[in-house]
Amino acid sequence: MIEKSELGTVRVSKEAIAGISIHAAREVKGVVGIGGGMWQRLCKFFNLSFSSGVRVEILSNGDVIVSVPVIVEYGKEISGIASEIQEKVRKAIEDLTGLEVVKVDVSIDGVR
Repeated sequence: MIEKSELGTVRVSKEAIAGISIHAAREVKGVVGIGGGMWQRLCKFFNLSFSSGVRVEILSNGDVIVSVPVIVEYGKEISGIASEIQEKVRKAIEDLTGLEVVKVDVSIDGVR
């Protein structure tokens, strides 16, 4: 996102939006981690850098699509957790950036 004013330009990067998404998802009870699956474990094993796995797409009209992979606590109702993640992520991005979130995809990458 780029916003111009008399004082200059403000840019919100995809990485910043991903960070907002991670913080919002972690607030949901039953989320024990942000997923990455096997790729995350391989990167850790070989001491390589790893991004969270959160994907952000900013459409040409400025709308946002986010995909958030999570690991949930065993015994918790997955569909309820996923719905709450979708709502919290959408609200956090919209409140903090002013961008409209049109889609939040949640994938359950693991259960602990």
